[in-house]
Amino acid sequence: MEGDTAYTLALWRVKEGREEEFVEAWKGLFAYFLNLPNPPGTGTLVRSVEDPRLFYSIGPWRSIEDIQRMRSDPRAPEMIGKVEDLCEEAKPGTFRLVVTVP
Repeated sequence: MEGDTAYTLALWRVKEGREEEFVEAWKGLFAYFLNLPNPPGTGTLVRSVEDPRLFYSIGPWRSIEDIQRMRSDPRAPEMIGKVEDLCEEAKPGTFRLVVTVP
């Protein structure tokens, strides 16, 4: 059911010159997520064509509770912090799927 699917969605504005380091750190963060008891599905990182320092990431999770468990994991602040430290701005959030259209 569409309303049950949960997503993490984040805006990342990376410090100038740190873009490639950020991509590697983000991949490391996702690898950490995959080792959690209730891992997400695929993770997607996109980069703005107009502003190469602006990235968005999105990933589906089975439930809001799985996202809450991930964020309460003892290593989560350290792992997320490695990515955030490379950014001027980081805005992670939790979202619920409303509708998908063809």
